[in-house]
Amino acid sequence: MLVALDLTARQAVRVLNQALQEHARLEIDPRPIFLASPLVGALESAERDCLVVQLTENPGHVSPATLLGAMCDVRTMLSGQLYLFSAPVLEATEGPVPRLRLGRPTAIQVANRRQFARRTPTETVPVRLLVPGAAQPLVAQITNLSRSGLGCHGPRRELDETLLIGDQIQVEFMLPWAPQVYRLPATVCTKNASPDQTRLNVGLEFAAHDAASRASLELLRSVLDNETQRLLDVEGDTP
Repeated sequence: MLVALDLTARQAVRVLNQALQEHARLEIDPRPIFLASPLVGALESAERDCLVVQLTENPGHVSPATLLGAMCDVRTMLSGQLYLFSAPVLEATEGPVPRLRLGRPTAIQVANRRQFARRTPTETVPVRLLVPGAAQPLVAQITNLSRSGLGCHGPRRELDETLLIGDQIQVEFMLPWAPQVYRLPATVCTKNASPDQTRLNVGLEFAAHDAASRASLELLRSVLDNETQRLLDVEGDTP
C-alpha cells in the first residue's frame, strides 16, 4: 500500500523545478467532471502563482473551456517517485495547442510505502468521514485497517467531489470485536476509482496531534495488536 507524505516548502520547490526542467508528464483528473481516463499534459512553465500545462492527450475530448474553475487532482512521476497535488484551473485556452493554467500548489505529497501491514475486515465496517464545512458526514466502508491508517470505499461522485488529497478530516468508526467508537483526525492520502468507475477507493493516514486523539489512536493500536496476536495464536493451535 502507498501513502502520500507532505513535502516541506523547500522540497516542493525542488520538485517543481525538476518537473519544469524535464517538462514532466502530468496526469490531470478534473472534478466534479468524471473522466474514464485522465487528461495528460506536459509542464511548460511555472510562474509565481500558476503552472502552465500543454495538453497532449485528451481521451474524453473534453473542451478545455469547460474545465475553468474545476479543482484537479494531479499526478506525476519524477526519478521513479510518484508526486501528487491538487490545483484549480485558472485559465484554459483552446486551439491547436490547448493549454491549462493551474494554480501553483501550496502542498505536494510524495507516495511512499506504508510502514505497517493492513488487515482486511471479514465483515462490513462502516466509517463516517467528517469533512470541515460539509453539511453532513460522508459514509463509506472500511476495506483495510492498520496502526497507521485505513482504506475505505464509497460512491465515487459523492466522495470525489468532497475529498481532496491532503485534506484534513475526522474519521469515526466502531470495530465489530471492540465496543468502542474511534474518532480520529486523518489525512486524505490516495484516491483511486474502481474499475467500473462507480466507486472511489480512499486511503487515509491517521494524524493524531492532540492528547485526546493520541490516546484514542493508542487504544486502537492496542486493540489491533491484541486481535492480530489472537489470530496468530489460533492459527498456531491449528493441527
